[in-house]
Amino acid sequence: MTKKMYVVAAVAVLAFLTLFGISSEAVVTEFEHFSIDVPAGWIVEEDKESNTAYFFSPNFAAVLTVAMIENEEGKSLDEWAVTLRNEMRGTNLEKSGSVYTFEFESEGIPSRAAVAENEMIVFLTVIGGHDDIEKMISSFTMTAVTPAVPLV
Repeated sequence: MTKKMYVVAAVAVLAFLTLFGISSEAVVTEFEHFSIDVPAGWIVEEDKESNTAYFFSPNFAAVLTVAMIENEEGKSLDEWAVTLRNEMRGTNLEKSGSVYTFEFESEGIPSRAAVAENEMIVFLTVIGGHDDIEKMISSFTMTAVTPAVPLV
């Protein structure tokens, strides 16, 4: 009988945490060259050596990657967009304002990328899908120069 009480108590605690304790709110997360709203439950990994951050959805159905690239070669944004699209074997290179986008496949998964510039080249990729992705991308702000400039 005691084991049943523990099980019922554990289920009650989990239900309480699910309803009240786990916030679905996003938290603004600051990195060296950008900030982004990260929803609750997402896993964030940062590789400072390569200026890259990885954002994994709670169910691992999607990953958002943000890479900041120093433009030591002095390439134009147009050249970077074409180079990155070619490296990713991408298609449908389009320009909207100062942002280039293209599509590519990653292990058979339809994916997309954006390339923009603000002192550094920002290369953002999305592999897979999740409802939070668009909100995250909309919240992305490059902070390499003042004032901060939104990506989209």
